[in-house]
Amino acid sequence: MAARKVKQVEPEKVECEIVTTETLPAPKAEMEFRLINPTEDGFLRRIQWNRPELEAAIREKVAAYENVIYTEENIQQAKADRAELNKLTNAIEERRKMVKNIIMEPYTEFEKEIKEVLELIKKPAGLIDATVKEYENQQKEEKRKKILAVYEEGIGELASVLPFEKVFDPRYLNATYALGKAQTEVREKIERVKRDLDTIDGLDSKYKLNAKDVYIKTLDLSKALAENKRLTDLEEKLEAEKRRKAEEEAERKRLEEERRKAEEERKEEEAVKAAEEPKAEAPAPETPAQQPEEQKAETEVVDPFAPKAEAPKEEPKKYRTRFYALGTREQLNGLIQYMKENKIEYGRI
Repeated sequence: MAARKVKQVEPEKVECEIVTTETLPAPKAEMEFRLINPTEDGFLRRIQWNRPELEAAIREKVAAYENVIYTEENIQQAKADRAELNKLTNAIEERRKMVKNIIMEPYTEFEKEIKEVLELIKKPAGLIDATVKEYENQQKEEKRKKILAVYEEGIGELASVLPFEKVFDPRYLNATYALGKAQTEVREKIERVKRDLDTIDGLDSKYKLNAKDVYIKTLDLSKALAENKRLTDLEEKLEAEKRRKAEEEAERKRLEEERRKAEEERKEEEAVKAAEEPKAEAPAPETPAQQPEEQKAETEVVDPFAPKAEAPKEEPKKYRTRFYALGTREQLNGLIQYMKENKIEYGRI
């Protein structure tokens, strides 16, 4: 590098003198992580301590307690022994913690320094990451628009039934998922839905709309057909149950009608029998002729001058017959009335 040095000679003259100096380049920083102290092979490999000596002393100490039995009389000794063993445990634990702190102290400082250096990387790395993600998001959005264009081209009237979200798979936006493959799958999904809906429309069933609702929710033709079958079977079952109840009701009414007719016939027969059965004759009063002769002699006073009484006229001889009459209620009532008017006795058989 050339530097200009100015030297004043006279008040009116200025003399310029060129002096050449050399600047040494700064040593280039190395992007390498190196351990200085300790070196990588100079770390503490093992903590050495008097384990055999201490372990032997402790084994001897605890052996004295193996066969000891504590009772109510020596419970205070048990408490003292417990305190002594706890004191020994605490002393060893304190030494362990001290060693750990000594060893961890340089590492804690080392970890802090490492994090400070890493902070220098995070800021530019974050800016670069944001740039990369923005680019990737733009690429994904462009890919999504191209897939959407294929959907809009083929969906037609099915847009309300099959929205874009139902055919779009988030995996399509992965860099490893080819655009052409994603577009082909969208076309195939649309065509499959059209075929499935045509199949449902072709069903000879009044539950086509129910099946179509299931298909729109699941895009699964087998589930839609299963729903149609379920509703059809349910209707048949309900109809069969309805027919069974109707048949049972008809049978009940038929039996009721038969019982009613049988009851009417029984009453009519009883009425006829009552009409045919003669009335019970009251016992005739005893006549004087039936009285004992001794009583006649005592009660009768005969007037020899009285005119002779006429002999009573003989009534027509009566006969009994058994018969049944079959006719309408009005006819049977008329027969009964006829017998009453003609003084024909009748009664139940």
